[in-house]
Amino acid sequence: MIILSANNITKTYGADPILADVSFHVNQGDRIGIVGVNGAGKTTLLNILSGSLGCDSGDFFVSAGINVGYLRQSNNFESEKTVYEEMLAIFSEVIEMEKELERLSHQISDDVTRLLHQYDDLMEAFKNKNGYGYRSEIHGILNSMAFPEDYFNRKISILSGGERTRLALAALLLKKPDLLLLDEPTNHLDIG
Repeated sequence: MIILSANNITKTYGADPILADVSFHVNQGDRIGIVGVNGAGKTTLLNILSGSLGCDSGDFFVSAGINVGYLRQSNNFESEKTVYEEMLAIFSEVIEMEKELERLSHQISDDVTRLLHQYDDLMEAFKNKNGYGYRSEIHGILNSMAFPEDYFNRKISILSGGERTRLALAALLLKKPDLLLLDEPTNHLDIG
């Protein structure tokens, strides 16, 4: 199944063509590398495919329901949050469900039938969104990206560029995109 298709993508900066009539498609499960010399337009193409840059002509489509994650070459992940707070923000919808479940459990005694039904529906949605496992998932991803627990409460603003890049990759992986675009993912990771 084709999940991304590009047809005759063209992009110029001034009189200089960066991309000219680029066409390709990506099938589900494909692993593709884009290689070329510096200035060949690799990052420009990824910016177009991520929707952060327009093309001069041509078009592309991403299949309906496909989530696209994009790790930029220079992420400049800036935040005053801690590492763990930033990862928790990805699950804000689940956290709100968790709070609502707690609120409903306290109100059930007032209107048992209606609230039990509402609680049951919310509990099902909470389970379906990994409400019982998201914190463990955060810990697992952060540990796999070389962030031990003593990093969890560090402010992102004090992290090195490579640590911010690894954190941005961890955040993308937690979002579970169907299509992951990585622009020079091994640059500046500070893994040593």
